[in-house]
Amino acid sequence: MKLLQSIRRLLVPSLLTFAISLFPAALSAQQTWHATAGAQSHDMAKQALAFLPNEMWIHAGDSITWTVPTGEPHTVTFLVANQVRPDFQQGCPGFSPSGVSFDGSSCVSTPPLAQGQTFTISFPTAGNYKLSCLFHPDMAGVIHVLNPGERLPYTQKFYDAEAKQQTRVLLSASATSHEGKGDHYGDLDDLDLDDTFPANSNAAREVVTGTGIISATGGGSDSTSVMRFMDPVIHIHVGQTVEWSNFDPSTPHTVTFGKEPQNPIPPSSNVTVDEDGALHAIINSPTDNVHSGFIAPAPQERTGLPQAPISPTRFRVTFTHAGVYPYICVLHDNLGMVGKVIVQP
Repeated sequence: MKLLQSIRRLLVPSLLTFAISLFPAALSAQQTWHATAGAQSHDMAKQALAFLPNEMWIHAGDSITWTVPTGEPHTVTFLVANQVRPDFQQGCPGFSPSGVSFDGSSCVSTPPLAQGQTFTISFPTAGNYKLSCLFHPDMAGVIHVLNPGERLPYTQKFYDAEAKQQTRVLLSASATSHEGKGDHYGDLDDLDLDDTFPANSNAAREVVTGTGIISATGGGSDSTSVMRFMDPVIHIHVGQTVEWSNFDPSTPHTVTFGKEPQNPIPPSSNVTVDEDGALHAIINSPTDNVHSGFIAPAPQERTGLPQAPISPTRFRVTFTHAGVYPYICVLHDNLGMVGKVIVQP
């Protein structure tokens, strides 16, 4: 009897190991992987607009849970082949519930996800699927879904370390330098601005509105944006004009005085267009409501597509009375993107 029990103790583990080696797909457990959408500096000024990591290998039947750790919202979106990229307010159209599955046959998109929110998507079918954020055009990734019998190249521990490394690289990227029109002329205090610059140029009073850089890995594009007005407090005199220019290659901003509009995309009705295409408004009182609409980055050109139109990259405001005029970017004021114009007599 004791001999029979000893034989069983020896044979049973060996038989189980043999069976697992013969049928790995049948015995492989479905796994939930973890990733993040976005990262930020401690003061929230610098935002890494990236899926971290932006490339993963998983098995069919597995799920991925994304967490948003930033004050900047994101979507986790999987479009189908040749689908026109929708607006972040529109979704697929519509938005999907957490726990939805994606197999490449129909679009899946989260609603805008705020800080601390999570979203899980399962992948029942093998394939290579592109991942994007509808808020940020240069925020993309790819999920490689392998058949269950295939060996995965990386573990969750590796992806955690990869995400930390990518975060360090993106947040340490030098996106804070900026060069306004005045930088081409040296010390502006020594110049007669009326003689040096055109009448509608405000080079001495330009406020750079956000900066950024675009980078990439084998999994897709990432970007880093500095959500700040580079000269948040500016002093001018009555009758002078301040010009805000978007230097970020990927992220739009607004310049908003007074009440925030319900729809931040179009400018307020008191904004006109100058001959050179810049938007322009006149403010007579700190109680006036003036909104620039989206000041978008200059569009990039793509071979095979129509030439992109010139978009509003500049916004000018002329101040007719003395006072203190606070303003914000309605898209990123929660991150600290605020400023103030002090108008002296």
